[in-house]
Amino acid sequence: MHASRRTTTTKTVRETEAEAVAFVVGKAIGLEMASSSADYIALYHGNASLLAESLEVVQQTAGVILAALENPFEQKAQEESTTEPARESRRTRRHRPQSADAEASESLAEVA
Repeated sequence: MHASRRTTTTKTVRETEAEAVAFVVGKAIGLEMASSSADYIALYHGNASLLAESLEVVQQTAGVILAALENPFEQKAQEESTTEPARESRRTRRHRPQSADAEASESLAEVA
């Protein structure tokens, strides 16, 4: 899938989608993204229209990454809950990713 997409899209599309995914994942794990993603997308001549067309790809890709990140945090939270049932660790609370679809939609609105 990735190889065929690479040959059927432009560098602008690929760079815009990659940066949008990085933005969504970064925001989901609590990184301060400021305007760096918007600046990078503009550097490659990406725009809100292109982001809207790429939303499905961005959501799916970010979802895969966030799901992979979520499992270690959930496991850690479960381990801690057996020793500290009334408290949630600061790390788990701070880094708990939201639903990838909801996060992607909210975050891409900021970039656009």
